[in-house]
Amino acid sequence: MDATRDVHEQRLAEQERALLFERPHAGPRKPYERDKPPPHALEDRRILLAIRYIEAHLDRPLSLDRLAARASLSTFHFQRHFREVMGESPSEYIRRTRLDRAAIHLLIYPESVLSIALSVGYSSHEAFIRAFHRQFALTPTQYRQFARQASIPATTEEYRRAAEVQVIHLPDLALLSMRFYGSYARVMDHWQRFAEELKRIGYPLDNARAIGAITDNPEITPNDLVRYDCAVVDLGLPIGGAPLSRMRLPAGRYACLQHQAPYDQVFAAYRTLAVAWPESSGERFVPQGGYELYRQPPWSGDATQQCLDIALGLEG
Repeated sequence: MDATRDVHEQRLAEQERALLFERPHAGPRKPYERDKPPPHALEDRRILLAIRYIEAHLDRPLSLDRLAARASLSTFHFQRHFREVMGESPSEYIRRTRLDRAAIHLLIYPESVLSIALSVGYSSHEAFIRAFHRQFALTPTQYRQFARQASIPATTEEYRRAAEVQVIHLPDLALLSMRFYGSYARVMDHWQRFAEELKRIGYPLDNARAIGAITDNPEITPNDLVRYDCAVVDLGLPIGGAPLSRMRLPAGRYACLQHQAPYDQVFAAYRTLAVAWPESSGERFVPQGGYELYRQPPWSGDATQQCLDIALGLEG
């Protein structure tokens, strides 16, 4: 019995490492074609403002003229500058992030392919299928079957921990944030870099309420493209030319689970919350990503031990 458990734990450890460092096993079956990966820290405020707008409106038509206006650039210069910074064109970024969101929906939700297509900004079933196949080399229905088999299942221990999940109400929170790209193995580096920017604008770091905003599933999105927003409660300080932007944590019901362990073990907590708990609760998540609510600032104290609450929004 102990040998079986050891083999199982070794397999889980290998899968955890794969999430951090290897090709995502439920991701595209062919590599993305791009000039270079996006920057670790997105410091160009013009591109940052455009990306914030893109990601807030993925379910709607997005014109290059409107995005260029957000960046205070002409359409020609916006397209060229966006590619220089992000390694892909604005249209490629929009298409890729729309389809990554669709892949998460296909993995988690039972909705029809057409419903998911409309929710990520495609006006027709046919256009969505063609675009999805180009990115993932599978049709949406094929992908749904493949991803559910390829994703890491919850363990007996994670099902047991589902009893610890609590449903809470969070108020609307104004946040001051910084966008990062890269593996979840770099999250603690993200927080250190973010703290440097907060110091520069005079933000009081002691006892700051830190919140990480999660957008991508590392089982689907390649590590160098994973988005992570470091944020703190917005105190209204002027940010000048700092690579910071304002965003909101929407009010609502959230399923919440505490994680008190090294950050690289956080995937087990996510599986408990997102896979094991819904089966017993009957609750459904809203497709808005998740939040990591830190109980102490992640840039201070023991970097190998973190105490945070993972919060995923619920319907209703």
